[in-house]
Amino acid sequence: MDKRLENVNLIEELDFTFVEVEKQLIGDEKNWGDTWKERGLVWKEQNQETRFFEKMLEYYEDFKEGVPVNWAKVIGEAHICMVREKKLK
Repeated sequence: MDKRLENVNLIEELDFTFVEVEKQLIGDEKNWGDTWKERGLVWKEQNQETRFFEKMLEYYEDFKEGVPVNWAKVIGEAHICMVREKKLK
């Protein structure tokens, strides 16, 4: 075990994580508005799971080019999918 993680509680870290995700989503909303609402569970004949994994592949390609993974963006994408599923099913 890495000693730096010895006393870290994953559940207690949720607050910090979601503060970062909130900042990311606020920035995204400024840039993109509510465009996520235009895409439902299926959009342009693609389900949201396919769209999600395509986005993750974009992030992976960026990572291979030296761009660090923005975990708040990853969680933000997953959050959008979860909200759609909850509200549209």
